[in-house]
Amino acid sequence: MKGFFKLYFSLMIFLFLGSGRIFGEVSVIELGNIESTPVYLPSSILVLEDPSNHLDFETVSSPDYESKFLKVPSSTEAFNFSYSKSTYWLRVQLQNSNPKSKDIVIVIAYPRLQTMDLYFQNQNGLEKFNSGYLVPLSERPYKSRFFVFPITFPENSIGQIYLKVSSPNAINLPIQLWERVAYDRHEIDDHVIQAIYFGIAFAMVIFNLFVFFILKDTNYLLYVLLVFSTALSIASYNGIASEYLWKNSPWLDQYSINLLISLVLILFLIFMRNLLNTDTLVPKLDFICKLLIFVQIVLPILYILSFHTFIKMIVISHSFTAFWILFTAIMCSVQKERIAYFFLLAFAFLFFALIVSTLRALGFIPTNSFTIDGPQFGSAAEMLLLAFALADRYNTIIREKETAEALAKFNLEQSNLDLEEKVKERTHTLNKTLTAMKRDLFVAKKIQENSLITDPNLIKRLNLVYRYLPVSEVGGDFFDVSQLSDSKFRILIADATGHGVHAAMITMAIKGLYDNIKNFELNPSKVMEIFNEEFMDNFVSLNSLLTALIVDIDFNSKTIQFASAGHPAAVLIKKNQIQLLEKTGRMMGLKKQIHYGQSELDWESGDRLFLFTDGVFEVSNSQEEEFGEEKAYDLFQSTRNLSLEEAEDHLLKTLQTFLNGQDREDDLTILGIDF
Repeated sequence: MKGFFKLYFSLMIFLFLGSGRIFGEVSVIELGNIESTPVYLPSSILVLEDPSNHLDFETVSSPDYESKFLKVPSSTEAFNFSYSKSTYWLRVQLQNSNPKSKDIVIVIAYPRLQTMDLYFQNQNGLEKFNSGYLVPLSERPYKSRFFVFPITFPENSIGQIYLKVSSPNAINLPIQLWERVAYDRHEIDDHVIQAIYFGIAFAMVIFNLFVFFILKDTNYLLYVLLVFSTALSIASYNGIASEYLWKNSPWLDQYSINLLISLVLILFLIFMRNLLNTDTLVPKLDFICKLLIFVQIVLPILYILSFHTFIKMIVISHSFTAFWILFTAIMCSVQKERIAYFFLLAFAFLFFALIVSTLRALGFIPTNSFTIDGPQFGSAAEMLLLAFALADRYNTIIREKETAEALAKFNLEQSNLDLEEKVKERTHTLNKTLTAMKRDLFVAKKIQENSLITDPNLIKRLNLVYRYLPVSEVGGDFFDVSQLSDSKFRILIADATGHGVHAAMITMAIKGLYDNIKNFELNPSKVMEIFNEEFMDNFVSLNSLLTALIVDIDFNSKTIQFASAGHPAAVLIKKNQIQLLEKTGRMMGLKKQIHYGQSELDWESGDRLFLFTDGVFEVSNSQEEEFGEEKAYDLFQSTRNLSLEEAEDHLLKTLQTFLNGQDREDDLTILGIDF
């Protein structure tokens, strides 16, 4: 750290020595001596300051003002008038002793000057060139990120160049004289260098943006925003933005650089707090970081509202904020936070560049190639070193993860050894319990099957064939067949919500209720209403619902009377059509005193009736497609020429094919009757 400050003060001394005053006589510059390298003009230029901003060219070029142009201190390469409200007139004398005219360019290599006019006066007359960021790029004498004035200097002549300069921004004037061909070549080389810099910045933005999308680490997103805003700041600082992004926006040329620097510093503060965990590592310093974020938000707003009042304040705040970021990084490094070393080294470059730029803008150090291009070199070093910091952080995370995984694996192996013994003990206990449960479930299955057994004589007289397929050993579907008189039979088919043991126990209890009322000499709708009342009185606390269909078949009148409590419609298949036994009321168990309607259909010899639960058409395959009612009805009708056994077996086979290996999720019951 001592070495760093020693280097810093050495550079400061060097920069200040570079600004020593030169009071030699003003000489005439001979254009014949210009070759491929530029000639720096400040040492040969006289300056007139116009605090009133009212002087014009005719006045300052008159003999009365000849003696008012003075030699002022400057660096070898540039004048630095800092923030000044005055207008400056600069004068330099050129001579072309060659017998041929000379193509030259005057270059002011600083893009943030509001007014930059050039007057060329010789024996042939006067030429005027208007430039500055108030002049659109397309109207400038030379389209460049700097202010460039091409001049054809006549042979064997002497002429004078006058420059008029004013700007609300810092007035820095690096003035160069080039041979036109050499500068054109230099301009191409300069754009190549800029393309390399911004190309690297763009590549780092794209790469780290992809890394962010992969890792979902906000530090990479903050880095992307930081690199992008830094590159935009450099583009605004060195004129690339004025040349390519906003070609005619004086407001942005005046305000953008300080606004963008504030944005960069805000992102740096957020990035540092997030990357170094300053809220826990250095909580007292972290509070100042939060305060500086607020300052860098408020000051730019005030700066926009009153440029001249806050310009120096915002520039100084940039330096202090940069210093605070550096100081915080140093303190985090003292805490031996590994990633803080990378961050400190990265920001030190940008900090030094920012300090140099600020001091130059305020006029404390001279304007030269080093102080002008320093921020760009510093930002490039900062980008690369921060990328290394993120890479090291990622490697650290990977190493910590591998260590944690190894420890977890060791602990898991130890736990597995302990668990194996416990598993053996519990497996033995579970096997005993499972054996007992299987025995009980087998008994429950037999009880439910016995409750569904119908008098074989009734089955024979009705030509009835049924299939009962619960999902597990027992289910929630049940049916009942009873004889009301010599010619009249009553069939019930019902489905309780759910399946398995819970549903089976509910259906057994409900069937007990139905057994007490099934032989009442009442029509199906009245029996259904009584059934619902009994169900609500006895089993409402079970939170179970029931769909049911009661069908009375009269063989004398060849009619079917039925009442349906939300049950899937039964299908009566006739010779050329099908008829559905639609719902006549709501599900049982919703509320008491529900009225159930009743319907009646005629049947003829040769007709066929199918009653079934919703397990027939609600089966779903692996694509979550449901078999559906329409397919079921078409399937029933397509089996018209098959026997009842064949028809029901064909239906079950079709459903199994539709499931394509999937397990059924609901109980399935089918009753078929041939008239």
